[in-house]
Amino acid sequence: MGIANTHLAPPPATRKDLLGLEACAAPLLKGMDVTRQWLADLGFSMSEPAPDHWVLTHSAPLPELHFYNATELEMFARHRAHHYARRSFRENRV
Repeated sequence: MGIANTHLAPPPATRKDLLGLEACAAPLLKGMDVTRQWLADLGFSMSEPAPDHWVLTHSAPLPELHFYNATELEMFARHRAHHYARRSFRENRV
């Protein structure tokens, strides 16, 4: 079962950690292919403009989410991506 079928409560965000990734449990390190699939299943588009730099968008060019290491990207996919995907769907329906 992938992350697209799992509904984890998003961790709290702070001013220093806007995505709330520091509060997440240790990453599973499933690998970049699995992380890419989880995000694609949730409707995210991913580009890699430079090594170790990923840019995610969802249903619109902005906002963009920038990640600079694979662990951070996986932690977002596991813990925050559902929240952002639901929010984007709701905004697009209005």
